[in-house]
Amino acid sequence: MLENELSRIWKSSSKEEQIKFDKSRLLIEVQAKVDDFNKQMKILYIREALGSFIAIPMFTFYAFVAPYILTKVAFGLIALWAVFILLVIRRSKAKVPDQFNLKYLDYLQQTKAYLEEQKKFRENILTWYVLPFVLFTWLGLLGIYQEDPEALDTLAIIGIGSLVVGIVIHYLNLRSSRKVVVPRLEKVNTLISTLQE
Repeated sequence: MLENELSRIWKSSSKEEQIKFDKSRLLIEVQAKVDDFNKQMKILYIREALGSFIAIPMFTFYAFVAPYILTKVAFGLIALWAVFILLVIRRSKAKVPDQFNLKYLDYLQQTKAYLEEQKKFRENILTWYVLPFVLFTWLGLLGIYQEDPEALDTLAIIGIGSLVVGIVIHYLNLRSSRKVVVPRLEKVNTLISTLQE
């Protein structure tokens, strides 16, 4: 019954009213998608920050107590890499636009810039996240192998495991860019174009 009534109102309304309705619907849809994305990012930030807060003291401690020099270096680099991740999170969180202190078009422009940056982060995850993870892990394993060549089987499993984890992280982030960020970015661009008409 309600759907029939809405359909009748839609058909009887003028072209201008239909365009206003389409703009309003697009505005609500875009805002819901952006809000959902921001919630997902908060969860990601918390998860990554927790991991970094655990990794920094743990690997700093191991850098001092590890018996092998290359392993000490690897653990120190992992601790520094965790600090770098915290800085990336802090920088990214600072760029989340505040819709309540901006004109709506300015808010959309900042949201567009934020989404473009998130897309770039995901597409470049191999260089700033995956490669350090794999290289530092392998460096630590190499240090252990130099001192204990009999541990090769265990080290090979850990090394291959880190490589597989790195590949999965890279793939999931590329997929996230394609399926999560890009559609929201396209919607924001559409809404900006619509509002500027």
